[in-house]
Amino acid sequence: MPKVQSTTRKHTAHHDPLAKPNKSSTSSSSSRTGGNSHLYTDDNPKTTIHGTGFKDRAAAERTLKLIEQRSLIYQFQTVNTMFNRAKHHPSMKNATEGSASTADMRAAMEIFRNWLDVTYPEAQAALRAGGFKPLLSKKVVERHLSRIQDNDVISEKAKQFAKVYCELPKGKKLGNVLVDDSKPMEPDWERARYMELDQLVPSGAAKEDGQDAWKVGELWVEDGVLSDQHLHLVAWAWSPVPEKKLP
Repeated sequence: MPKVQSTTRKHTAHHDPLAKPNKSSTSSSSSRTGGNSHLYTDDNPKTTIHGTGFKDRAAAERTLKLIEQRSLIYQFQTVNTMFNRAKHHPSMKNATEGSASTADMRAAMEIFRNWLDVTYPEAQAALRAGGFKPLLSKKVVERHLSRIQDNDVISEKAKQFAKVYCELPKGKKLGNVLVDDSKPMEPDWERARYMELDQLVPSGAAKEDGQDAWKVGELWVEDGVLSDQHLHLVAWAWSPVPEKKLP
């Protein structure tokens, strides 16, 4: 799949929600062995999105509609999984090229392929244009967690996110953790984080030189003490200040 051209510096030390997921987790071999089965089976019925499929064009279009409120990384995982499930389905493997018996499934694959080749890169570019907001490390948020939870200015949702993030098991992605387990078609924590930061961060203030867009008083009460506004951003695991300069 073509990579998106970006002028943004690569953040190797942070989780990049816009990056193409790990090849090992999205390869065709994992789809054949059920490595991503949690995306489309009833391993956890409460949090499973029901109704996804790849049998024909209608099923593919329905799948895209069902996952449109989830984070981009979750959408990629789902679409990539569906594409490979169709590609390696027994009926596809046993059919002759261009066989009418597999026309419906090939139509579904075209829908998914277009999403992977066109829609996904465009969505990546749009998010990057709005300012990449890499996750602060857990240890930074953990250092401020007590103050975050006790702060009356910080929203309850931000407090909830900070707690969820600090308790996130190793290897677990925010895009696979729902804000509300009973509503699997609504935003996960990855999507919720970007939506909230879009409201909290002024336009242009999330760029690499975005720290200059903030007044000192907006970020610090005094040297080494975060303002309530800055603490609110840290609760969402982001800061315009480089992590190494944070207390």
